[in-house]
Amino acid sequence: MFLRDFISLCLLFGVLAGAQTPKAIEFSVGNMDLKTDPCVDFYQYACGGWMANNPIPPDQSIWVNFDVLHERNQAVLQNILEKAAASKPERDPDTQEIGDFYHACMDVAAIDEQGLKPLGALLNAIRSAGDKKALLLVSARLGVDGVGSFLGFGVAPDAKDSRMNIAQVGQGGFSLPDRDYYLKDDAKYVDIRKQYVQHLSKMLQLAGAPVSQATAGAQAVLKIETELARAALDRVSLRDPNATYHKMTVRELAGLAPVIDWPEYFSLSGAPGIDSLNVSEPAFLQGLEKTAAGNSLTDLKIYLRWQLLHHEAPLLPTPFQTENFAFFGKVLTGALEQRPRWKRCIDLVDGDLGFALGRKYVEETFGAEGKKRTLEMVHEIEQALHTDIEHLDWMTAATKKEALVKLAAVANKIGYPDQWRDYSSVRIDRDDAVGNDLRATEFEARRQAGLIGKPVDRKEWYMTPPTVNAYYNPQENNINFPAGILQPPFFDNKMDDAVNYGAIGMVVGHELTHGFDDQGRQFDADGNLKDWWTAEDAKEFEKRAQCFIDEYSSFVATGTVHLNGRLTLGENTADNGGMRLAFMALMEALKNKPQPKIDGFTPEQRFFLGFGQVWCNNVRPEAAAMRATVDPHSPGRHRVNGVVSNMPEFQKAFACKANQSMVRHPACRVW
Repeated sequence: MFLRDFISLCLLFGVLAGAQTPKAIEFSVGNMDLKTDPCVDFYQYACGGWMANNPIPPDQSIWVNFDVLHERNQAVLQNILEKAAASKPERDPDTQEIGDFYHACMDVAAIDEQGLKPLGALLNAIRSAGDKKALLLVSARLGVDGVGSFLGFGVAPDAKDSRMNIAQVGQGGFSLPDRDYYLKDDAKYVDIRKQYVQHLSKMLQLAGAPVSQATAGAQAVLKIETELARAALDRVSLRDPNATYHKMTVRELAGLAPVIDWPEYFSLSGAPGIDSLNVSEPAFLQGLEKTAAGNSLTDLKIYLRWQLLHHEAPLLPTPFQTENFAFFGKVLTGALEQRPRWKRCIDLVDGDLGFALGRKYVEETFGAEGKKRTLEMVHEIEQALHTDIEHLDWMTAATKKEALVKLAAVANKIGYPDQWRDYSSVRIDRDDAVGNDLRATEFEARRQAGLIGKPVDRKEWYMTPPTVNAYYNPQENNINFPAGILQPPFFDNKMDDAVNYGAIGMVVGHELTHGFDDQGRQFDADGNLKDWWTAEDAKEFEKRAQCFIDEYSSFVATGTVHLNGRLTLGENTADNGGMRLAFMALMEALKNKPQPKIDGFTPEQRFFLGFGQVWCNNVRPEAAAMRATVDPHSPGRHRVNGVVSNMPEFQKAFACKANQSMVRHPACRVW
């Protein structure tokens, strides 16, 4: 598994061809609950109407306002893929590949008829391994096919020499969402593990194992995964880049886990000769050595067989898909129904051939105006951060100077890559869904392996253009906004500046602030892991960050489950900083301009409402509990109320009194 960082056919197509693209979601007073005092619960005030009128669809575990944007993108992609799937000789190479991949994925009858035959060679490789060393080399081959087992291997910029790519080895190999699911003894986790064992047994039975063998195999898989989880770092520790940087030679790596023939492992993974690499969690490799020694070859084979079945479940016959959803959908997230087949197949095309699909998406949807206006807003918010840094009263001049150097070096990537990825070497067949997935995954794995030891290409994208998201890359010091997010409700050309600054402006500010959160601040202007802070300033930062940890740890996700303020620290810092920067930029943009009320609200009020409505959501309790464990983002209610309660600008805009809930004492602020 490669690391980068830190689902009758003619009738179905006929029915789907008439699908309507969902109407774009827009900022609206109708989404609000005007009976609620904004100074008591701003989230309810901004989103109460939306929450009442938008129940969670049965195939979802959480329904967020901008999921409608995702659904619009899905409808656009569906139309692209249905047209591409028609076998016409005039199709260009990209159209043929994404169309045939989608056709094969949608052909459920053919998938059901083929059974496990497409996995025959890989299953036989597992079965034929003569000893543990040979089996671990089989896992390297499976890793090229995207099957995560035993550990993670990949490529990323060297944290202390960010211009060069380096091989990375680290923890991996467990299937539940987090190590806590294996290690905690709360009733919730105990029950999930019980149901997980039942799921494992059913999947192994579907693959042909007798009941008794499947039952024993399920227990063996849980035991192995639990041992791996016990050796792994927790999510909070993983957020510390210094805790996951241990550059060493291959000989030193072999001393941690001699059971693996590392040169051969790397070769099978498609990597060139490796002299040194980053071992992100050395203790995990030692734990893996103990796991390999302490479990029988038979049990280790069952574990690897399970990992292969689990990874390919979305493209296996219907009983596998149904059982996979029964546990990973219903039990873990509370979803009531499986998502429609066409949506699952779109996701698979996007995952395997995402830039070929993304190119078609951009051609149909993304205008120059959206890119131009977004870039203008980015520059405005960068200027706001420049001003903010200059006027910080807690930071010394020496650290301010370095912070401004880093800010000036931030690169902006908007919409889509300058150069599209070429998938022409990937064989895609109209009747081989599993094979298409394996070959496309192998293409990407070997492409990435070929980057080891080469200069980092800072123009490369790690999200496909239709993605409704954005990111900051600390090792490349750049911010990235795919075309998929540059639409309503985030950005709307028809909407006033105040709403747009509260929505997409906050996202821009959020990503910029990530360069200076508890993780990002540890990287310099070139993306190197380097301490550029004075001891005094670092101490002041930690003091202010602790305020966020305390604030968000007090929030309840569901029932008795609280948020983890340390896990969510980076995102909370970025939310708070991003909103402040977007507000500063809006005030500058509105300077000396008339500021009429719209729908009865001032620009300042519409700014905060635009922000709030982006995060309107409904969530099932199961999903809320899981996300509180694994998601570094706070839930919508808390990321909205948590931010505005820290902002005097909000309290002034809505005339809040000092003793009201949306006026936090003490207010938290870093940037």
